[in-house]
Amino acid sequence: MMASFVDSSIDIATQDEEDSENILQRYEPACLVPKKPATLGKFLKMEPTALGAVQIMIGLITIGLGIVLAMSPPSLVIIIKLPFLTGFLFLVCGSLYVAVEKYPKILWVCLKMSLGSSLSAGIGIVLYSVDLSFWNSYSNEDQLSIMTAGIKGFLLSFTVLEIFITLPLIIQGYNFLHGSSTREW
Repeated sequence: MMASFVDSSIDIATQDEEDSENILQRYEPACLVPKKPATLGKFLKMEPTALGAVQIMIGLITIGLGIVLAMSPPSLVIIIKLPFLTGFLFLVCGSLYVAVEKYPKILWVCLKMSLGSSLSAGIGIVLYSVDLSFWNSYSNEDQLSIMTAGIKGFLLSFTVLEIFITLPLIIQGYNFLHGSSTREW
């Protein structure tokens, strides 16, 4: 009777060893180590700090040209203060992208501001185009009308440039936030 008890305990111990070996054979070491949280590495490869600095410069230039336009006869974009609105949004958006490298948790704020900035830039493109095409102040060919048309052309090109800067950052940031399995930084 004692021999059978010893034999069964040896069988159980052997079976436990086999089960532990099977577990180790089924799981690779990579499965046992927890995954690292997502990092901003892929997003930072797009150089959001440099693109943010470009946005700040575009914002400053837009506000400066808006001040020059405010001294000229009133037009559609000056009546609704479009250069000042878009310039301010470009400045804020660029400042946030410069800060996202140091404070990665503000990325979602950057994305929302970029969305607002690109929306205002899209509206700005339409309004600058309408203003250049249909506003009555260009009917005479004096020097001031030609200068204001040139300034509005620059503002139009800066607004298009802002969209080309902002949209890739929005897409990449959205993919980072919603494409990764974890949101911890």
